[in-house]
Amino acid sequence: MVALVACTTPGFLWPDKQYALKVCFNFELDTNQARNAYINEFIELVKLPSHPNIIRFLCEFVDEIHNNIRAHLPTFARENAIKTHRDGTQTNRKTQFFVLEHVEMSLSRLLASRFAAPSIVPRRMVATIMSQVGSGLRHLDRHRLAHRDLKTNNIMVETRINDSSTTHEIEITRCVLIDFGTSCRLNERMRATTFVSDTGVILGAHWGNASHIAPELHTALGSAQRAEQRQEVELDYSRQSVFELGALGFEIVNGCHPVSEYPFSVTSRATGRIEYGDDDIAQISADRLGSEQASMLRRAVSCDASRRPSLDELIRCFDETGELGVDNIV
Repeated sequence: MVALVACTTPGFLWPDKQYALKVCFNFELDTNQARNAYINEFIELVKLPSHPNIIRFLCEFVDEIHNNIRAHLPTFARENAIKTHRDGTQTNRKTQFFVLEHVEMSLSRLLASRFAAPSIVPRRMVATIMSQVGSGLRHLDRHRLAHRDLKTNNIMVETRINDSSTTHEIEITRCVLIDFGTSCRLNERMRATTFVSDTGVILGAHWGNASHIAPELHTALGSAQRAEQRQEVELDYSRQSVFELGALGFEIVNGCHPVSEYPFSVTSRATGRIEYGDDDIAQISADRLGSEQASMLRRAVSCDASRRPSLDELIRCFDETGELGVDNIV
């Protein structure tokens, strides 16, 4: 659960400032276990240099579920927040908390509330999202971190109403990537390794959003799972950020993934390989996006990684001058 909170400690310098408090609900764990259960998310954010398109992580702590928060919890958490011992005494359970900067709303909520089908997302808004989310992904690439759970629910946005336009359109001023719980660290060649058992079980954390994972990654892991032998699998993430940004672009513009029912519809049951051609990639109509940008999006989600543009090329196609970056939107 994520709650909107403020600090009420006397003497706090910013009493009116609001923050996002993430409550992890990892009950049944002692303090060290609780920290390890969610260690990936906050450790990676702490190590990552700050960037305007990456959520700002402020602190992490483990504490009891006190009465001042219990009433605000979902039913399942409220019911499990108190532990009853054999002698009948009760104690508050502990769980883990993250404090993060508060950002207005999720991209998913904005699109659903303002641009539900058959509405068309304005081209400038599409370009802003592609530019700023792309900038965040480029920052992750430079610091060799793969997010692996990119989706509209994991992108927060700040907005404003453009009073200078006759229609008073809503505009995005900032996009922020959140939720690094399934991220993974990469080596200098943009690769990571994982283990697969002789029965095809992945021995390690899996990615969070399979529909935004590039074909070559699915293929490498799928092939290893069908080999019936324990092995270490090297996964190449060098073209992953381009694919996931391209898939995101399609979902914003067309309202659906570029390849219907990806990845399952294009995965061989026998080999685990993903194979699809250009004809399997959805078209984008001219009323939704310009031809150059539509063509670039289709290239970005090519099954053949070598045919994809670089992340810089993809960003420039939507924001050639860089005017849609956070620093330039005033």
